[in-house]
Amino acid sequence: MTALNVAVVATTGFSPFHFSVHCILFGSAMPQPDLFRVTICAEKPGTVLSEIGLSINVEHGLEQLDTADIIILPYWHNPAEKPDQRLLDKLSAARQRGAEVVGLCLGDRDNAGGLADGGATATQSGAAGNHRHQY
Repeated sequence: MTALNVAVVATTGFSPFHFSVHCILFGSAMPQPDLFRVTICAEKPGTVLSEIGLSINVEHGLEQLDTADIIILPYWHNPAEKPDQRLLDKLSAARQRGAEVVGLCLGDRDNAGGLADGGATATQSGAAGNHRHQY
């Protein structure tokens, strides 16, 4: 079986907890290490700063979304701020080619941004009003 490509998108102001969970679940927590290939990407490769000042060095840009089987948006720092159109376009293209696009916590706002095609999206209750007003 060929490993599925998982792209985890790091954004400025990311939550280290929300970000790390997916890297662990698709990486070291798997009983078979070759089930998934996890890649961290960002809009711009380089240093990405978390909400608490922790930084990570990201080697890959959004081109990783072009071949990912699963794309995870673990967090979005500001529900009032619209994601960059390039990210939304990449997510939409990935979904159209059959990739799974998963937005968790406030990362789901990116998923809702044009990807739902009139269908339902789910979010935590505190952010539900944002979805109704923004999309």
